[in-house]
Amino acid sequence: MVASFSKGYTSIFNMETRQRVLTLESNLDSTANSSCQINRVISHPTLPISITAHEDRHIKFYDNNTGKLIHSMVAHLEAVTSLAVDPNGLYLMSGSHDCSIRLWNLESKTCIQEFTAHRKKFEESIHDVAFHPSKCYIASAGADALAKVFV
Repeated sequence: MVASFSKGYTSIFNMETRQRVLTLESNLDSTANSSCQINRVISHPTLPISITAHEDRHIKFYDNNTGKLIHSMVAHLEAVTSLAVDPNGLYLMSGSHDCSIRLWNLESKTCIQEFTAHRKKFEESIHDVAFHPSKCYIASAGADALAKVFV
């Protein structure tokens, strides 16, 4: 299991022993603030990789075997709030308070599609994104009280 904490770090736990196995590397200093806040953490379905979404607009990729940061990118104009990896592990979808959903090629880490999905409400926009497990559908839920399915 992968869990992130309010102090801005992420750890991997062995569910059988209930012990922390590894803490993922982060660039935190002792004056951690909301810019290092992790809003979402997910695991890749087939590779030993954890992916985190951050308040500071970044998406970060970690190696679950070593705990090392393997890639970091500015992904949106505002906080990244949600992440999902498609069932085949080829694409990453991210949502943000900038009202956009972006689809990323995981191999090249490039944005291949972007669209606006929700309106802002009280400085928030997209709360969650998801891939359908077997069909070519994606979904999002927003602060505008809408859930949308895209074909």
